[in-house]
Amino acid sequence: MRRASPHATAVFLLSLTISLGACGVWNNPSNFDEESSTSNVPSQTTDYPAVETTFRLPQGYISAIYSRPEAWLCLPSIDDICGSDHTTTAIYPDGKIEETVAHKNPDPLIDCFYIYPTASLDMSANSDLVPGPEEELATAWAQVSRYNEVCDIYAPVYRQRTVPATSGLIEIPANDSVGGPGTTGFEVAYDDVLDAFRHFIANSGDLRGFVLVGHSQGTAMLTELIKREIDTSDLLRKRFISAHLLGGAHISAGADEFETISPCDQAHEIRCIVAYNTFFGSAPPSPESWFGRTWHHPSWSISSWEELSWEDAESSPSLCVNPKTFNAARAELTPLLPTDQTIKEAFEVTSPWVTYPGLIVGECIKDQVFGYLSVEIRSGSEDPRAAHIRSQNDAQSGLHSLDVNIALGDLISTAKIQATSYLDLVSKP
Repeated sequence: MRRASPHATAVFLLSLTISLGACGVWNNPSNFDEESSTSNVPSQTTDYPAVETTFRLPQGYISAIYSRPEAWLCLPSIDDICGSDHTTTAIYPDGKIEETVAHKNPDPLIDCFYIYPTASLDMSANSDLVPGPEEELATAWAQVSRYNEVCDIYAPVYRQRTVPATSGLIEIPANDSVGGPGTTGFEVAYDDVLDAFRHFIANSGDLRGFVLVGHSQGTAMLTELIKREIDTSDLLRKRFISAHLLGGAHISAGADEFETISPCDQAHEIRCIVAYNTFFGSAPPSPESWFGRTWHHPSWSISSWEELSWEDAESSPSLCVNPKTFNAARAELTPLLPTDQTIKEAFEVTSPWVTYPGLIVGECIKDQVFGYLSVEIRSGSEDPRAAHIRSQNDAQSGLHSLDVNIALGDLISTAKIQATSYLDLVSKP
């Protein structure tokens, strides 16, 4: 498997991510096989009552694609980008710096299944299955590699909708438009994600819990996976710890797309969702923003997002769960960011990662149109740390490129707490 030199390119790549899909279900749902049986998963607590199930895990399922290590960006026991250097420099308001090293959990008892955002620059409607060092690999390194503190990471390559396809840089057939439900390009991508998930879930332990992690197009894919597979399966829900689904236009504030899965109300809750889209409080979503709202287009006949007309779309505020507070309170966030050249020069930092204690606060905002994580920087524009964040802002999409990293430290802390809740639960007699 190819190893990237990711920290040199991650910020640029993340700025290319484009949200794909929306509410709704793709054609031809394909759940795992079922047979009459009763799960032998340990009884749940009163918070998570035991349920009977007729679902049968596809033990022994082997994917022709995902049985090959090269079809994964990150895979346990493989020397890949998720095992890269996680040395981090904390830069304080007074300029003081402190270096720490985040260590991989040597024996994690849970897994993370990650789907990356729009990263491929392939000049085709859907990407190939060969990851680019400065595209898919760098993106995965920046977004999910730090989760190795809590879980084994499974990150498949998939034939995603590409940057050229979603931004109108190439012509695509009229019957293969950009969009969501029923569009060929999205179905191709989702079929890969489903195949990879089946291979992953069938070849891991029966009681081994999993966290879903996704951003943008990855969030669209995992939202659909939850709807079609996890939400309909008692047994999969028993192994489902949580979903960290960032930067997507897919989950409404009420999370009413799901029958059994709801937003996380507290850090130790499991079988729930953490989701948000990020904007500066001083630059909230514009009327034309497609982030911060859950929407779908009746025909999905648009050939690029630039053609989207909000007069023809149905939308509602997106779900926002603050991963630091899990309520409406405003609190300091813990960013973990790839180090850029400006920061290296300003602070003589040599580590691939930086964090900025005391710099960023965030709170969830919801109005009649948008739901989003509103962030504020506690520093002047002359502060290089502030410039590192502000340089990623876009008038239309806000801080979409930093949705994961703006609170990555808090997301990882949440994953650790949720993992403990799950392991405590399944260990009960």
